[in-house]
Amino acid sequence: MSTVSKGAAGTTTHFVRNATGLVRELSPFDAFNLVFSAVLIPVGITQVFSFAPTFWPGANVLVSFLLSLPLVFCFGMVYLYFTVAMPRSGGDYVWVSRVLGPGIGFLTNLTLTFVFTTWISFNFTTMLTLLGPSLGFVAGFTWAPDQLTQFLIATALTVIFAGLMVLGARRVARYMLVMFVVVWLGMLVWLIGLAITDHSAFVSNFNAHSGTTLATAVSAAAKAGFSSGAGLDWAGTIFAMIYAFQVFTGFQWTGYFAGEIKNVRRTATFSILGALLISALLYVLGSALIYRTYGSEFSSLVYLGFNVSPSPLSFAPYLPSLVKFLSLPTFLQVFVTACFVLSVLWWTPTGFMIATRNLFAWSFDRLAPAGVAEVSERLHTPVIATVVIALWIELLNYLNIYQGLSALLINVIAVMALAFIAVALAAILMPFIRPALFEEAPAMVRTRLLGIPVLTLVGVVMLLSWAFVLYVTFTTTAFGKVSLLSMAEAFAVPVLGLIYYLIVRLIRQRQGIQLSAAFREIPPE
Repeated sequence: MSTVSKGAAGTTTHFVRNATGLVRELSPFDAFNLVFSAVLIPVGITQVFSFAPTFWPGANVLVSFLLSLPLVFCFGMVYLYFTVAMPRSGGDYVWVSRVLGPGIGFLTNLTLTFVFTTWISFNFTTMLTLLGPSLGFVAGFTWAPDQLTQFLIATALTVIFAGLMVLGARRVARYMLVMFVVVWLGMLVWLIGLAITDHSAFVSNFNAHSGTTLATAVSAAAKAGFSSGAGLDWAGTIFAMIYAFQVFTGFQWTGYFAGEIKNVRRTATFSILGALLISALLYVLGSALIYRTYGSEFSSLVYLGFNVSPSPLSFAPYLPSLVKFLSLPTFLQVFVTACFVLSVLWWTPTGFMIATRNLFAWSFDRLAPAGVAEVSERLHTPVIATVVIALWIELLNYLNIYQGLSALLINVIAVMALAFIAVALAAILMPFIRPALFEEAPAMVRTRLLGIPVLTLVGVVMLLSWAFVLYVTFTTTAFGKVSLLSMAEAFAVPVLGLIYYLIVRLIRQRQGIQLSAAFREIPPE
């Protein structure tokens, strides 16, 4: 741990230094691109249309998305208001720690950082074992990498992206722009392909190129026990909203790197609400086109592919694989599916960005060694924090590929939901327990409706929304079987984080530093 910093008069300062060293150089579009990539629509919509029909065959995902939108909007407004009120790197760590206390703020942010970094590793695996085979199926080759190949590729990608992050936010933004253009050119072609392929054309293409017929596949699914029931399954549709919450998460992340964006209010509003609006339109449009093109038989294919072993299908019925049956030239089919793969590499810098900035914020508040908060004067980036996160992701790569981390963390959604509930609670209470902080915030944050702070109102909706996700986690099998062991594994990080925090607090007290003093004020820029 660092020694105590001294001010000009020799008094102890609360933070490691009087300025972060970060530079506000990200434009509104840069911030938008970062958080829009985090929504990761190509992977998100693939997951939703794989999982929801598996657990709730009669659910209508399109309706699930529509029902979730006002709730997700309130979620985004909480993060927007907090970003404008306290525009410092670290996001919910800064906000929750200043409202509810340093321990709760640290554990909340540690939990979310853990979840977000596991997504980096999980998405590497998704790219290699799900999207890669889909590309092979569409292009006509076989791709089934063994564990060593997966680990070597994941390691190489971790090193490459760590190197990119060290070069600074501006270079990251340029990379993100190029990937945005490529990925969304492919996604635009995909949407056009869905639009021009009617259901009869899909059936014809499927019968010609799948190795079986659609009627045979539907019959096999029925014999295996599949039944979508009659009409719309409202219970399943409402439960399937949890996937909408999961795949939307990311659009609100601007607050994590708020110390590096220009014109905070305008940029945060544009990036957060813009990413939500465009993501919502694309998820709704994509869902509508998927149902239109693939028809009622789509759920049968999903059930057959993921519940029957061995599957009579020659391919896993993920959306990228089904591109093969759209009325597009083969080279465009391959291009579209390749863009599904590339989407993982588009979002990865955002995962690195939020993790390194959160670690930087902990260090700046003396909850981590001071060296972690060092910022390169030339590159304007926390180099040591980036290296630490890269090493952590490499450990996750190993645990994911060789130790089945994704299975061990089957209930991590419960931990994430609890962390977001803590953020919502901070939003609800801030105007009442930190009135000075609330009244000093910009006017948009202090908006009231019928005399009640809007921040409090949207916080209540956010809390209820994530409480619903928590309820579904424990009452269905949508995230796997809930057991004492699985929950203990999922909650290991916050428990270990609490132990770490108590040790750090004791060390700081012996150094003459009261952590609570720093958390009464917003960190300097």
